[in-house]
Amino acid sequence: MRDEHDAAIVVGVDGSAGAQRALDWAVGLAERTGSTVHAVSACVFIPTPRSLAVPSHYVDPDADALGHEHVLRRAVSQADPGARGVRVEASVAHGEPGRVLCALSAGASALVVGSNGRSAVLAALLGSVSTYCVRNAKCPVFVIPPAAGEKVRQPVGTTWTATGRTG
Repeated sequence: MRDEHDAAIVVGVDGSAGAQRALDWAVGLAERTGSTVHAVSACVFIPTPRSLAVPSHYVDPDADALGHEHVLRRAVSQADPGARGVRVEASVAHGEPGRVLCALSAGASALVVGSNGRSAVLAALLGSVSTYCVRNAKCPVFVIPPAAGEKVRQPVGTTWTATGRTG
Protein backbone atom coordinates (compact mmCIF):
# COMPACT_ATOMS: atom_id res chain seq x y z
CA MET A 1 0.00 0.00 0.00
CA ARG A 2 1.34 3.41 -0.96
CA ASP A 3 1.58 6.17 1.61
CA GLU A 4 0.34 9.67 0.74
CA HIS A 5 3.97 10.85 0.78
CA ASP A 6 5.26 8.22 -1.66
CA ALA A 7 6.97 9.89 -4.62
CA ALA A 8 6.76 13.25 -2.86
CA ILE A 9 9.83 15.32 -2.22
CA VAL A 10 10.25 15.61 1.54
CA VAL A 11 12.02 18.73 2.79
CA GLY A 12 13.05 19.69 6.31
CA VAL A 13 12.01 23.19 7.41
CA ASP A 14 13.23 24.78 10.64
CA GLY A 15 13.05 28.51 9.98
CA SER A 16 16.72 28.86 9.05
CA ALA A 17 18.07 30.38 5.84
CA GLY A 18 19.46 26.95 4.92
CA ALA A 19 16.05 25.34 5.27
CA GLN A 20 14.50 28.07 3.13
CA ARG A 21 17.07 27.41 0.39
CA ALA A 22 16.24 23.69 0.65
CA LEU A 23 12.50 24.36 0.34
CA ASP A 24 13.04 26.70 -2.64
CA TRP A 25 15.18 24.04 -4.33
CA ALA A 26 12.65 21.29 -3.58
CA VAL A 27 9.83 23.39 -5.08
CA GLY A 28 11.97 23.87 -8.21
CA LEU A 29 12.60 20.13 -8.43
CA ALA A 30 8.89 19.43 -7.96
CA GLU A 31 8.08 21.93 -10.70
CA ARG A 32 10.35 20.05 -13.12
CA THR A 33 9.21 16.55 -12.10
CA GLY A 34 5.52 17.10 -11.39
CA SER A 35 5.96 16.00 -7.78
CA THR A 36 4.36 17.19 -4.59
CA VAL A 37 6.49 18.68 -1.83
CA HIS A 38 5.99 17.59 1.78
CA ALA A 39 7.49 20.30 4.02
CA VAL A 40 8.16 18.98 7.53
CA SER A 41 9.11 20.75 10.72
CA ALA A 42 10.30 18.44 13.50
CA CYS A 43 9.10 19.47 16.93
CA VAL A 44 11.39 18.16 19.64
CA PHE A 45 9.86 18.22 23.10
CA ILE A 46 12.48 17.80 25.80
CA PRO A 47 11.05 18.17 29.28
CA THR A 48 13.21 20.22 31.57
CA PRO A 49 14.24 18.22 34.65
CA ARG A 50 13.19 19.70 37.94
CA SER A 51 16.11 20.80 40.04
CA LEU A 52 16.64 22.90 43.12
CA ALA A 53 19.58 24.68 41.48
CA VAL A 54 17.88 25.49 38.20
CA PRO A 55 14.17 26.25 38.18
CA SER A 56 12.39 24.40 35.44
CA HIS A 57 9.75 25.86 33.21
CA TYR A 58 6.79 24.20 31.59
CA VAL A 59 6.85 24.05 27.82
CA ASP A 60 3.43 23.39 26.34
CA PRO A 61 3.95 20.91 23.48
CA ASP A 62 0.84 22.22 21.70
CA ALA A 63 2.09 25.80 21.85
CA ASP A 64 5.48 24.63 20.61
CA ALA A 65 3.82 22.84 17.68
CA LEU A 66 1.92 26.03 16.82
CA GLY A 67 5.25 27.83 16.58
CA HIS A 68 6.46 25.19 14.14
CA GLU A 69 3.27 25.57 12.10
CA HIS A 70 3.90 29.32 11.87
CA VAL A 71 7.46 28.68 10.67
CA LEU A 72 6.15 26.28 8.02
CA ARG A 73 3.48 28.71 6.78
CA ARG A 74 6.03 31.52 6.47
CA ALA A 75 8.58 29.32 4.67
CA VAL A 76 6.02 27.94 2.21
CA SER A 77 4.73 31.45 1.53
CA GLN A 78 8.27 32.65 0.75
CA ALA A 79 8.86 29.72 -1.61
CA ASP A 80 5.67 30.72 -3.51
CA PRO A 81 4.89 27.24 -4.85
CA GLY A 82 1.53 28.32 -6.31
CA ALA A 83 3.24 30.62 -8.78
CA ARG A 84 5.22 27.61 -9.97
CA GLY A 85 2.28 25.18 -10.08
CA VAL A 86 3.56 23.06 -7.20
CA ARG A 87 1.44 21.60 -4.42
CA VAL A 88 3.03 21.71 -0.96
CA GLU A 89 1.76 19.75 2.02
CA ALA A 90 3.09 20.96 5.36
CA SER A 91 3.13 19.12 8.66
CA VAL A 92 4.68 19.23 12.09
CA ALA A 93 6.07 15.92 13.30
CA HIS A 94 7.18 15.22 16.85
CA GLY A 95 10.64 13.75 17.30
CA GLU A 96 14.33 14.21 16.57
CA PRO A 97 14.67 15.93 13.15
CA GLY A 98 16.94 13.43 11.39
CA ARG A 99 14.89 10.43 12.45
CA VAL A 100 11.59 12.15 11.60
CA LEU A 101 12.78 13.19 8.13
CA CYS A 102 14.20 9.74 7.34
CA ALA A 103 11.02 8.01 8.49
CA LEU A 104 8.74 10.30 6.47
CA SER A 105 10.91 10.04 3.37
CA ALA A 106 11.10 6.23 3.35
CA GLY A 107 8.94 6.01 0.20
CA ALA A 108 9.66 9.49 -1.14
CA SER A 109 11.40 10.27 -4.40
CA ALA A 110 13.88 12.50 -2.55
CA LEU A 111 14.72 14.12 0.77
CA VAL A 112 16.03 17.69 0.71
CA VAL A 113 17.73 19.40 3.64
CA GLY A 114 19.67 22.60 4.03
CA SER A 115 23.14 22.87 5.38
CA ASN A 116 23.84 25.58 7.91
CA GLY A 117 27.53 25.77 7.09
CA ARG A 118 28.83 24.86 10.54
CA SER A 119 32.39 23.71 10.86
CA ALA A 120 33.05 19.99 11.09
CA VAL A 121 33.95 20.39 14.77
CA LEU A 122 30.66 22.12 15.65
CA ALA A 123 28.68 19.62 13.59
CA ALA A 124 30.38 16.77 15.46
CA LEU A 125 29.65 18.34 18.82
CA LEU A 126 26.09 19.47 18.13
CA GLY A 127 25.06 16.83 15.62
CA SER A 128 24.08 17.30 12.03
CA VAL A 129 20.65 16.57 10.63
CA SER A 130 22.01 16.52 7.08
CA THR A 131 24.71 14.00 7.99
CA TYR A 132 22.19 11.79 9.75
CA CYS A 133 19.88 11.91 6.72
CA VAL A 134 22.63 11.15 4.22
CA ARG A 135 23.63 8.09 6.26
CA ASN A 136 20.16 6.78 7.10
CA ALA A 137 17.60 7.82 4.47
CA LYS A 138 16.10 5.19 2.17
CA CYS A 139 15.83 7.61 -0.77
CA PRO A 140 18.19 10.04 -2.51
CA VAL A 141 19.20 12.95 -0.26
CA PHE A 142 20.03 16.42 -1.51
CA VAL A 143 21.90 18.75 0.84
CA ILE A 144 21.68 22.38 -0.27
CA PRO A 145 24.79 24.27 0.88
CA PRO A 146 24.88 27.92 1.97
CA ALA A 147 26.96 28.81 -1.08
CA ALA A 148 24.06 27.82 -3.38
CA GLY A 149 22.53 31.24 -2.74
CA GLU A 150 20.10 32.31 -5.44
CA LYS A 151 21.08 29.42 -7.71
CA VAL A 152 18.27 27.41 -6.11
CA ARG A 153 15.70 29.56 -7.96
CA GLN A 154 17.19 29.27 -11.47
CA PRO A 155 15.04 27.19 -13.82
CA VAL A 156 16.60 24.09 -15.33
CA GLY A 157 17.59 24.55 -18.94
CA THR A 158 18.60 28.15 -18.40
CA THR A 159 22.24 28.96 -18.80
CA TRP A 160 23.75 32.00 -17.13
CA THR A 161 26.91 33.70 -18.33
CA ALA A 162 28.86 36.70 -17.12
CA THR A 163 26.87 38.84 -19.56
CA GLY A 164 23.44 37.44 -18.73
CA ARG A 165 20.91 34.80 -19.67
CA THR A 166 21.56 32.76 -22.83
CA GLY A 167 18.63 30.40 -23.06
